[in-house]
Amino acid sequence: MKRPLVVFAMCLLAAAASAAALRLPRLDLRPMHGDEANQAVKAGLLLETGVYRYDPHEHHGPTLYFLTLPSLALAKAKTFAETTEFDFRIVPVVFGIGLVLLAGLVADGIGRPAAVGAAALTALSPAMVFYSRYYIQEMLLVFFTFGVMASAWRYVRTRRVAWLLAAGAFVGLMAATKETWVFAAAAMAAALVAVILWRRRADRQAAPLRPYLGGWRLVDAFLVAALVAVVLFSSFFTNARGPLDAVLTYAGYADKAGGAGLHDNPWHFYLGLLANSRLETGATSGPWWSEGLILGLALLGMAAAFVRRGIAAEHVPLARFLALYTIILTVLYALIPYKTPWCALGFLHGMILMAGVGAVALVRWAPTWPLKGIGCVLLAALAAHLGWQAYRASFKFPADQRNPYVYAHTVPDVLNLAKCVEDVAAVSPQGREMIVKVITAENYWPLPWYLRHFNPDHVGYYHEVPDNPEAGVIIVGTELQAEVDTRLGRKHGERLDQVYNRQCLFGLRPQVFMRVYVAADLWDALMKERAKGEAR
Repeated sequence: MKRPLVVFAMCLLAAAASAAALRLPRLDLRPMHGDEANQAVKAGLLLETGVYRYDPHEHHGPTLYFLTLPSLALAKAKTFAETTEFDFRIVPVVFGIGLVLLAGLVADGIGRPAAVGAAALTALSPAMVFYSRYYIQEMLLVFFTFGVMASAWRYVRTRRVAWLLAAGAFVGLMAATKETWVFAAAAMAAALVAVILWRRRADRQAAPLRPYLGGWRLVDAFLVAALVAVVLFSSFFTNARGPLDAVLTYAGYADKAGGAGLHDNPWHFYLGLLANSRLETGATSGPWWSEGLILGLALLGMAAAFVRRGIAAEHVPLARFLALYTIILTVLYALIPYKTPWCALGFLHGMILMAGVGAVALVRWAPTWPLKGIGCVLLAALAAHLGWQAYRASFKFPADQRNPYVYAHTVPDVLNLAKCVEDVAAVSPQGREMIVKVITAENYWPLPWYLRHFNPDHVGYYHEVPDNPEAGVIIVGTELQAEVDTRLGRKHGERLDQVYNRQCLFGLRPQVFMRVYVAADLWDALMKERAKGEAR
């Protein structure tokens, strides 16, 4: 192996090691977000029953659940109750680290220094780190999307059909991961057409396609993509309706993307989030956050690609493609009113790739070697600051509203709620078989995760107060507390305070609180047990 290649490989591995260092530790530090818990329950059901059915209305595609099974197998978990946060969150962690290594596949397309820079920024980006530790589909989608582009590029370079088929497989995995894959696919297609036209008209260079797409090659790639998607949506040919539902689902998601919902945000939401974020609440103002380094270098990289300065001629085509892809995808997400922070990862990764190009161009534009050296040191220092922000976001403010990537997140107080219910179960004659009822008009997630050790047949979830709300433990959203008291009061009257203890109040999400009602006999037993513990 030639020395430059060895150095490049070592740099890439160092970036991957940095990514692992920021992503792997203490995966149970942050409470489970409601969306994470929702996905975990689906994966747990697949673990216990071996059955998965695609839901065209919620939950997105099946790849996350099927790819979680190896992790659960390694953990030797047989039931959902035996699983831990690590067992689920390790899945996006693996893909987050893998995304760093994928940069190596395009090193000859954007240059090895640019690829190393992109790998390092992927490893250190606060958003990339934070959501690599999130058990949702987004990191998988970004990995598969880049897998399509990297495999297609390897095919262009080598003309080996295996790479084209790999690109097709990645397309199938994209489709089976999350419905928003269509935006990335559209951006890739539009960018490819634009680059071809650019070369023909502006650069006066023909871009011959026949050598790459001749015969049945493209058809084979589409067939592979379709096969992968059908296999996953059909749950390995056990659910014939799945592939049809995968198509019909876009009607519902089109309505959701159209706006007039809880997650509507202005067009500049993502750019503001990445460029300059700070929660201003008077005395409790949070720290300053910014991934402006990535945005600034990305703009420089795009300029270098478009004007062909600071970039080698052989790197211009792929750099222009990535630049146009990133711009188009950013515009698409800006135009859609429905916005959640993790959706920014797709075009953020495009920006990171262009930032690698921009960093190299910036150093090349420096007229003297001393200035080039100063530029390298300054870039390294700013990248290190990104890493510090990533550490701060994931380990210092993992569930704090002052962290811009924390969105409608579960507050840590939910752990106290879960412990309260577990303590009651410990003194109950029924143990974890006791009846628990969760009654709230709000979204009750992630409570099913924290109550997973209880018999699921004895835990009920209600968005309206049932006719008989009584149970050993009743967890009530404060918005329905008065109605629950009324229903219970009809039976117990003035004795209600003697039948249920209602002292415990816990937070679920910001401004969302749950009152815990504990049957009086269980509460008395719990108090006696705690008194014994204090006496010891």
